[in-house]
Amino acid sequence: MSIRAGILVILGEADAYGLQVHSELEERTDRTGRINVGQIYSTLERLRTAGLVEASDTTDDGLPLYRLTPAGRRERDSWLAEIDVDAPSAWSDMRFKLLLTSSLAGSGFGDLLPRYRGAWEIVRETATANAGTAPAAADRHLADAALAWIDELEAWPGGAEALARPLRNERPRRGRRPAPAQE
Repeated sequence: MSIRAGILVILGEADAYGLQVHSELEERTDRTGRINVGQIYSTLERLRTAGLVEASDTTDDGLPLYRLTPAGRRERDSWLAEIDVDAPSAWSDMRFKLLLTSSLAGSGFGDLLPRYRGAWEIVRETATANAGTAPAAADRHLADAALAWIDELEAWPGGAEALARPLRNERPRRGRRPAPAQE
């Protein structure tokens, strides 16, 4: 799971401020309370330094908004195109990417589901060919679980469009004071 890539995906939807990005990532990927808001702000700063995001404006109450640069869009698109089922974190990476992309207005899963399906089918075939070892059995079970989830996502009532939602513009109830009034 890549917080960096997740931030780029969220900002690809609309300009957003740090706490908004944090809330959107947690809600869209079902990671409530596990992403440190400080990590979001430090990652935003690193992305800004790398030329992938830039300041765009401020909210009515003075919160800084960030947006993607063209280089940020290219990096986001590259991450979205990447499929890796061989990494130790393959399941959590796929889960993060599919939950995030399915929540985006108008984009759905794109071609991710068939590409993940093909990759997991290869894992299952390889594990079946190497049957008789504990690692092969673990790989086969993981591939079976991934393929079952992909089947369920493909059959989702209303399709991927039913999972999409716009970014929210709710402000935090506490912890952030409004900017002083300009005279």
